[in-house]
Amino acid sequence: MRAHDKEIDQAGGRPTRARPARHADTGAYGGLRALQRAAGNAAVARAISEDQQDAHGEQASAVRRDTPVHDALRPPRSPAHGGTHAPHVQRAEGDDLRGAKSPEQIVAALKKSGHSDDDAWDLMRHMTSQQFAAGEGQSEFNILDHIKDASSLRIPPVKKRMAEGLMSKRWTIRHYTGSDPSSPPGFSDIASTYDNAAAGKAGDHTNVADWRSLGNIKFTFYLVAVDGQVPARNWLNDTHWYAEWDLDSIPQCWVSPDLLEKMNKPMDADGARTTMQGVKAFRGSGSELKALLAASAFGSGNDPVTAVDNAIGGAFELKVPGGLPVTEWKKK
Repeated sequence: MRAHDKEIDQAGGRPTRARPARHADTGAYGGLRALQRAAGNAAVARAISEDQQDAHGEQASAVRRDTPVHDALRPPRSPAHGGTHAPHVQRAEGDDLRGAKSPEQIVAALKKSGHSDDDAWDLMRHMTSQQFAAGEGQSEFNILDHIKDASSLRIPPVKKRMAEGLMSKRWTIRHYTGSDPSSPPGFSDIASTYDNAAAGKAGDHTNVADWRSLGNIKFTFYLVAVDGQVPARNWLNDTHWYAEWDLDSIPQCWVSPDLLEKMNKPMDADGARTTMQGVKAFRGSGSELKALLAASAFGSGNDPVTAVDNAIGGAFELKVPGGLPVTEWKKK
């Protein structure tokens, strides 16, 4: 994914009555009566059993109206493995997503499954869990487990002091777009690829492999700029305009290197977990990520933006859930 425009969830048994006590029957007649009682009791037992099975069957097939769709579709726990056995409806949903050939087909599959209203984080978790389905005895893959919360990470005081100079610079995020140098873009909001596709505006840059393998389709993408400098990216040569926001003003975001090359391959849940091990991905507010990036970048090079790339482990992007309003398009 690039930091430029992608335009375009008992039935009870019957009550029983106490029967009056009877004296035991004796002789041949008594034996016949005993056989009749045994046959009758067996018939009654079968009838009760069938009634209970019917009641349980009706109850198991009914979904409470106040149960979220994603809860109703969640596969049952397997006592043998502590994992899950996916029912038919979930397998079908995963097949719809994995087999989608266009953004429109993915949007349709998500609407059908009830996940189209998930927020950016939940949708990313859901889509990657479907893409990298759990094999026999495996637990479900959760990509959010591999994105560390910046607020829980301790920055050593010595690193904080060393990063003070870098922290004092102006940190912003930029979204680049616009192929016409003489005319600024005609839109005033940075929209996610999901929103664009749902509106029928998925553009040439939309990559279905990104959607299926990363699930980050309700995020928008940006480059981090330090004192007006952004890291080198080849695709910047094709853009002429950018919008800019102070990083401190962003309430929620996350950073990682480009994950497509790692994740765009056939894997099960365990394979995806192994692939994500060691990936440097962090989430938090813009201020929290700035402090973390500055401390990580110190000692990784003299050029701040290149140093941040090096600290993260490669060309990285900052992702914001949803979109951001544009107040001004600036010429590159």
